[in-house]
Amino acid sequence: MASIGLKSFKYAKLNEDGKTYGEVKTLAGAIECKVAIELAEATLYADDTVKEQVSVFKSGTITAGIDDDNDAVFAELLGQTIDEESGLVTSNATDTPIYVGFGHIVPKMVGGSRKYKVEWFPKVKFKPFMTDAKTKGDSLEFTTPSVEATVFEDNEGNWEKHNVFSTEDEAVAALTALFVQSETT
Repeated sequence: MASIGLKSFKYAKLNEDGKTYGEVKTLAGAIECKVAIELAEATLYADDTVKEQVSVFKSGTITAGIDDDNDAVFAELLGQTIDEESGLVTSNATDTPIYVGFGHIVPKMVGGSRKYKVEWFPKVKFKPFMTDAKTKGDSLEFTTPSVEATVFEDNEGNWEKHNVFSTEDEAVAALTALFVQSETT
């Protein structure tokens, strides 16, 4: 399957029960997404051959290129404060980022047909960031922010889920359904 796009960066706060989520929200416009996983690995050699090999998930990192670093969204994610009168965002050494579920949709071409792959991470925590900037000089170009999140295992040991759907509507519904809502939400 060849991917031909990226859509729908969605997130929702992970509730204290570690199984349900708050309101599903849009992170920002999706430009790019890179996922790197770190594995603990062990290889057992016996009789001069490899007898066993094990690769176990340790953690991961999501790097997401976005179109907007909206203060209201990222202050919530990063545990920052926003002054209600002035809108001034304050980052403090004691800020505590929250755990969220995070997912997106990857349009693909499979045998000449469009398919839509949902990729979802049940427990991530975004890291503080600063957006790069540069002068326009002789030519004008967009500079967009990138944000990073650490991927964790959830209470059941899951760190990622994915599935492929025939229509975008099915993919959107499936992505939203992964953010299981609590009875009180």
